Amino acid sequence: MLKVILALLPLVSILFMIFILKKSSIYTGIIACMLTTGIAISPAFHTSVELLPKPFIKSFLTTVPVIYILFFGILLFHLMEKSGAIQKIASAIATSTDDKTYQVLLLALGLSPLIESVSGFGLAVIVIAPILIALKFNAIQSSLIALISLCIIPWGTLAMGTIIGASLGNIPLEDLGVGSALMCIPLYIYFAFLVTYIGVGKKAMKKKQVQILWIGLLLGFSVWICNRFISVELAGLVGSLTVVSTIFIMITLHKRGNQNPSNAFIKNISPYLLLIVLLFVSRTIPPIQGFLSHLLTITIPSYHFQLSFLYSPGFFLFIVCLFTCLLFRLNKTSILDSIKLTINKCYPVLLTTFLYIVVSEMMSEAKMIQLLSLTAANSFGSLFIFITPLIGATGGFLTGSNTASNTMFIRLQTETAVQIGASSTLLACIQNVSSSLMTMVNPSRVALSCSVCKITTLENTIQIKLAMVGLGTLAIIFIEIVIHLLFLQ
Repeated sequence: MLKVILALLPLVSILFMIFILKKSSIYTGIIACMLTTGIAISPAFHTSVELLPKPFIKSFLTTVPVIYILFFGILLFHLMEKSGAIQKIASAIATSTDDKTYQVLLLALGLSPLIESVSGFGLAVIVIAPILIALKFNAIQSSLIALISLCIIPWGTLAMGTIIGASLGNIPLEDLGVGSALMCIPLYIYFAFLVTYIGVGKKAMKKKQVQILWIGLLLGFSVWICNRFISVELAGLVGSLTVVSTIFIMITLHKRGNQNPSNAFIKNISPYLLLIVLLFVSRTIPPIQGFLSHLLTITIPSYHFQLSFLYSPGFFLFIVCLFTCLLFRLNKTSILDSIKLTINKCYPVLLTTFLYIVVSEMMSEAKMIQLLSLTAANSFGSLFIFITPLIGATGGFLTGSNTASNTMFIRLQTETAVQIGASSTLLACIQNVSSSLMTMVNPSRVALSCSVCKITTLENTIQIKLAMVGLGTLAIIFIEIVIHLLFLQ
């Protein structure tokens, strides 16, 4: 019993420091690393001091690809923001129609996922909320819709959290991506109706319920198709652009006129289009895929590490950043300012990710995770599958990061699945989806939205409303689990 309590202590300490003591994620990570190391070398687990460097080295190597993708993803956002492209894209989408339903769907299920797919960090809130207010939605509506629009997070920052989850959980990336996408289809229908209800009310929502259902299905199925047949990294981009294109077509048919996107709109969105083309070509044409994946590749077999610099999404983001600088003729000052802003945003998340991975690797090295998974299996048996979304949701809510939550919990989920004879992939998908979608309820995300909408005094109100959205999300996930157990096993 004492060993189980000690094995739980690192995870409990993280939750306690974030939720109760309100400590920063970096401070929490440092303390958790020290605590986990102390427990690992204690008489209870007898981990040799000589083995301690291994989790740190492995954690650093796991973080390197994240650095590569995250830095250039955030840099692309800031370069486009400096050029005015983000604002022009938003304006073109927002002013394409006077129909409030289409405006909400364009922004919440189109533009926001587009930005979040490449940049992450919840930056889409900063773009979406002011546009909604400019379109005469009130501040509470704008805040709620902007937060719910972060629904593409399993594929945010080119699926970084999902990639990390697949790596740590020893799950094939395509399996985790496809499974997560299937789980998200009914959730995207839920979010489509929810943002429309918040934005235009029940009566107006009923008038376009078929179109709303279609947009939710379209986002879900296009994300699934991309995960299944093209690339996990591209899924968010493809899904969001499919929604934007489809709504533009619906607006055109409704107006019975020529409402095709202008050349200026195409120019402003061209960096995202180029990124899609580069990633699509690199992942679907075998000779190019083979060439890029073997050239400039670092492999460290003892740590199961491999990084192909020219095949990683980070390389294509780098190319698109260069393209953006040339296309919009950005001056040296704008580029340097963008780099500074990127560094300021990146380093806290990267350091936190590294520290949490250290905790996970140290717990694995000391056999703590194996002990916890065995205990969970003995305590809950097959019912553990219903605990899985609560664990994922807790991680997403407290950390505000799918990457951090998966780092903390996905190995526990997959190893417990083995103990109870369940599908490791299924539990990993439940963890990934519940963790991702509960990040929109994270207090720091809510605070950001309220700040942008200038309703900081109503932060508690928004938090409660988002908590209800989160409960609805979990309810749908529970229904999906029951359906899987009854009909799909």
